[in-house]
Amino acid sequence: MFTTLKYRRHIAVLATLAMVASVMVAAPAVAADPEVDHKARYTACLGDATGSAGFEDVPAGHSSAGAIDCIAYYGITQGTSASTYSPSMSVTREHMALFLTRLAGLVGIEMTSTPDDAGFEDIGELSAESQTAINQLADLGITQGTSTTTYSPEDSVKRGHMALFIARLMNKMTKGLGGATPDDVVKSESEDKSPFTDLKGATKEAYDSITQLWELGVASGISATSYAPDASITRASMADFIAAVLGHSNARPAGLSIQAKTPSDFGMISDPGIVVSYRDDTFAAMEGIAIAIFALDPDDFDEEDGTCPNEGACKWSPNSDPTDTDGNIVYASGAVGDGDSLTVHAWMGDEDNDVFKLATANSVSVTVASMRDFNIMTASSDGNDNAGDITVAHAEAAGPLLINTDADSSLTITLQLQYDSDPADTDNAVADVARSGVEVNVDLLSQVGNATVYDNSSEAKLETDDKGRVTFTLNGPASTEGAGNNPDRDDTVTFTHLVSDNDTPGDTTDDTIITEVAYVRWSDVARTPTTAKVALGPKYQVIDKDGEISFRVTVRLYDQYGDPDGPADATHRAVLIVPGVTGDELSRVISTRGVATYSATVPASSINAGTAISVGATIDNVTATAGSVLPVTHAEDDGDAVDASSDNVIAVYADDNRFVITGGVMYTYDSDDTYLIDNESVDMAAFEKELDEDSIVDILVYNDDGASIFRIQTS
Repeated sequence: MFTTLKYRRHIAVLATLAMVASVMVAAPAVAADPEVDHKARYTACLGDATGSAGFEDVPAGHSSAGAIDCIAYYGITQGTSASTYSPSMSVTREHMALFLTRLAGLVGIEMTSTPDDAGFEDIGELSAESQTAINQLADLGITQGTSTTTYSPEDSVKRGHMALFIARLMNKMTKGLGGATPDDVVKSESEDKSPFTDLKGATKEAYDSITQLWELGVASGISATSYAPDASITRASMADFIAAVLGHSNARPAGLSIQAKTPSDFGMISDPGIVVSYRDDTFAAMEGIAIAIFALDPDDFDEEDGTCPNEGACKWSPNSDPTDTDGNIVYASGAVGDGDSLTVHAWMGDEDNDVFKLATANSVSVTVASMRDFNIMTASSDGNDNAGDITVAHAEAAGPLLINTDADSSLTITLQLQYDSDPADTDNAVADVARSGVEVNVDLLSQVGNATVYDNSSEAKLETDDKGRVTFTLNGPASTEGAGNNPDRDDTVTFTHLVSDNDTPGDTTDDTIITEVAYVRWSDVARTPTTAKVALGPKYQVIDKDGEISFRVTVRLYDQYGDPDGPADATHRAVLIVPGVTGDELSRVISTRGVATYSATVPASSINAGTAISVGATIDNVTATAGSVLPVTHAEDDGDAVDASSDNVIAVYADDNRFVITGGVMYTYDSDDTYLIDNESVDMAAFEKELDEDSIVDILVYNDDGASIFRIQTS
């Protein structure tokens, strides 16, 4: 079980940051792999280009399925048959020429249909299309053949050679919005930041081409650190490379399309970068095409027929914004706030009806979604969550997690990114933020008494995984077998994330840090009873015909390390504290498992429906954390309309589809019931989302086995 550690949480202005990480922290190895800095901001593989090409050997779950379908849509490949693509097959030099010349025509490279004969004597048996493609590549300077007189069309293309060919082609193409070419990648950046360690035997041009294509998001390795330049490239990888090249160009699907360069991100999206495009059936850019563009949430449209709520805002006319010479319109949408979303529609009008209807209009849309970014970090561990609090020298730590040195040698700590709408409120609900790649600094201070035994002096950085977490392991001090043989060691673990204002590079004046501090004490002192807990089972009990409630009580005793404490000599007794009940029957012996159980009945004289009953216990000098149960009565069920006076909800049991109002009256609900929020009809999920212990509910009709009507008042 994971334990939430005692911690100090704050957000402060950054003055200096000297965070250094411990050699005792077991962190994943950080690859020398830098980020892809020049990836295309848009894609050519959207809309109709995402439809299945029908290749039976490329299932939907294939890692290259999207790229293969995309290049088939653009006519770059016809497959190895009408129903197969053969993704694992190597690409021959003949097929490479066909792929690249078809690609060249789509990315703005002019080629003559009658290129000069390059003098390759081994291509005469090929089709006319293949011969033309090979001579076109030679004419463009993309390939010179395997010798002055041979092209070797049946040879497989090596991955290193393919990078050379594609890099040369990209440097001749027309860039699209948000696109780049190998020439745009700074050479020093390419040379210094190559993620691949197997390029030592490559020529400088091949080295640069491979690394520049990686920086462009075009070329990927066979692993994080291996490119395998001498291996043959597969048809699947070829499709991946070509689809990525298309994204850097102005190629877009035929007809109307819309996309955002940042469709989703954490926090405010300052520039979603929404672009509307129009292409003819040959994928050629069309200038001067009038397109109506407007931002409206789908919920804003009429529920019955999807009609635009403001006809003027959605209306298309010949005077609507026209596409530019590249067939595009950049739509100025403005920023999307943290946690908000924006839906933008593009429409060209209908022949017979100029009224926009969401379901029937010949339109496209894109939604930009901002996910709540984290503003706190919370640490938890695989230590025992029943460990008792102790006082230590650290002023900030009233109760660190206590670990038994004789029993445990390590502790795994997990740090979770979270969003808290009110960090100042310690009882406020928080939500996990699944943001990967967030850099967290870790600092460890270890002390024995007042002496520092370890204070790390080098900085360590961890990155969150796809769940927004980082994990590391603390190693405990060496232990001599037996209680009390070793001094206690206190570890203070500090996690820090820098939030830069991004205004001025290098200026940290207005930057902030988010900090989480966890405290751990390693000890081997003798076990002693420290904490106890009372559990009463269900949170509520229905008052019976005698006016009583009965429930089962479980008392558990723990030592200071959080382990069950039940001595074999039965010296510990738990004495229950139940309202209105006295006598010896309240005393039970704590078992060797540290547990005592009761069946308790509370008399009618001590029960008030709707008022929780607290049940406690003492074990020697240990006072248990009390449990509570709410006495309730079932609401009258006659199926008729009832008094619609306002009732305050005092408890909600959503798992049981029940809630309790003032006076301890319990109502049940299900999917057959009718729900209103104020006077608007909603479904059960919306009702449950609004229902809490501060709600005011009108029970308009109540029928436990039939249809009830509930209304929540929000104002």
